[in-house]
Amino acid sequence: MSDDNQASPEAIEALRARFQAQSRRAQAYYTVMHRAREVTGSDEAANTWMNAPLPALDGKTPAQLVNDGREEDVLQYIDGLQSGS
Repeated sequence: MSDDNQASPEAIEALRARFQAQSRRAQAYYTVMHRAREVTGSDEAANTWMNAPLPALDGKTPAQLVNDGREEDVLQYIDGLQSGS
């Protein structure tokens, strides 16, 4: 590989950071989907729920909140559903 084709340390670090952020979001989405399946009873129902705007979440979808890094808000909402709060 010639020097012209090598990525700079800054570019490699930027890629690493982007990969880590994407991995974190994917793990968060998986965690929320797993909990949503417990409540809704199926993958299809959980997927529909994840993409439905909810008044209790300021009209946002659970998927939007997860993408914004707010998966804990969604998990707390699910906890409330499970406990009947």
